[in-house]
Amino acid sequence: MGPMRRFALAALLVLSTYATDAVAAAPDRLTQMFQWWNQAFRTPGGFSEDAFRKYFTDDAKLVIDGHVSADGVAAWARHFQRIQAGGGEVEIVVPFKTVFQSGDRIYTQHVIRSRRDGNSACLLAAGHAVLRNDKIALVNLVRTRLEPGSDAFDASCWR
Repeated sequence: MGPMRRFALAALLVLSTYATDAVAAAPDRLTQMFQWWNQAFRTPGGFSEDAFRKYFTDDAKLVIDGHVSADGVAAWARHFQRIQAGGGEVEIVVPFKTVFQSGDRIYTQHVIRSRRDGNSACLLAAGHAVLRNDKIALVNLVRTRLEPGSDAFDASCWR
């Protein structure tokens, strides 16, 4: 794991110790989006541009591990349609391990689990989303693989 990724994960872990678990009337916008995302992944045609527009600005970016993976709603739709078409299962574990909002940013630490061709994988993702007019304008995440039995988050992973 590179130094920037280690730093980002460590910073989010430190920040998460200051967050409190508050019971909110409604989940934050990022949690709402990932709840939709999980359902859309299981639904053929669920990743349409119109569906993404409910949650994202037209110019929204997805940055994963320092690389732009999607730039604009059409790119988000194509990116996740391609993953969906590849077969297998992917799920963002909700509720998140850590989530809190400060101004227009939502900070998160969550588990991504997947299965394909009989193999399971599990990732810890940490980062933030930027909101603009109650829509997501940026999701910036760093990820690291979770090995079975290596972490407290292991219980969230598929076997």
